[in-house]
Amino acid sequence: MNTMEVFYIVFVGLTGLAMGSLVVLMLGHLMSEHWLAPVRSEIEATALTLPLLLLLGILLAFGLQQVFPWASGRGDLPPLRAAFLSPVFYLLRSTVYLGICVALAFWLTRTRHVRRASAIGLACLIPVMSLSAYDWVLSREPHWWSSLFGFAFGLSEALAALSIAILVTLLKVEPASPMRLKSLERALLTLALLSVWTWFAQFLIVWLANLPQGAEWYARRSDPESLALVAVSYGLMLAAILVLVPSGVSRIGMIVGSALALLHHGTHFVWILQPKGRPSWIDLGLMVGLVGLWGIALALVMRRRPTYAEEAATEP
Repeated sequence: MNTMEVFYIVFVGLTGLAMGSLVVLMLGHLMSEHWLAPVRSEIEATALTLPLLLLLGILLAFGLQQVFPWASGRGDLPPLRAAFLSPVFYLLRSTVYLGICVALAFWLTRTRHVRRASAIGLACLIPVMSLSAYDWVLSREPHWWSSLFGFAFGLSEALAALSIAILVTLLKVEPASPMRLKSLERALLTLALLSVWTWFAQFLIVWLANLPQGAEWYARRSDPESLALVAVSYGLMLAAILVLVPSGVSRIGMIVGSALALLHHGTHFVWILQPKGRPSWIDLGLMVGLVGLWGIALALVMRRRPTYAEEAATEP
């Protein structure tokens, strides 16, 4: 694994979390914020780290050829797809994706008309997340295009963003009201079930339609090591669902369920990306360092956000 590969993994993972936070924030506003209030500060802070991730994206732009095979002219693609994946057009699209998301993050955290902004923002964000998932993830193996992949990937990122926000919130001293925690529990469980079903639906479509390129994508992730990883991943998700299904889960239960859902996301994320080569200790150290810097930035932004403590502690 080279340095650009490390930058790539961190960039896709953290940018996905920030975009997923925007999804959760918009859905919460559209649903009148009853379950959003306890985690709103954390969700907003995560979305507002997007400008920092834009800087990481700029660094990654100088090493596209080390991450994407098509960037150096390899890949034997059809003319139209080769033109679509030309480096200049790719970087232009990526800049637009990030620019739209940064603008949405600042708009949602400053406007008083959050429901209107969320309705407009969600309509803009869904195609952005779908196209960016193809460009940043699926185009590593560019012969297969799936319209469902972007939606499934976005759901996974939203689930991870909500899981992190719940963990941060529940580790605080000031608890939210039991009714709001119950609503938050239902939101987490709904996202978990929807994410599992969407990924399964994509696999089912590839299998039933016998799509050669899609089957090849899955075949590359079918060696014993990858199968063991995905089995562990969905075992963690099943455990999270079983913890969250009983109504009125305790605070400890919510922490365990959120942690299991987050571990599922991490292992599933690695299974999807299939990093090239095993990471060295230097690679792991660089990865931890970059995530740590992002975590410090997140903490600093979070300190400047309103806590919404009174709203979160009040019964809806």
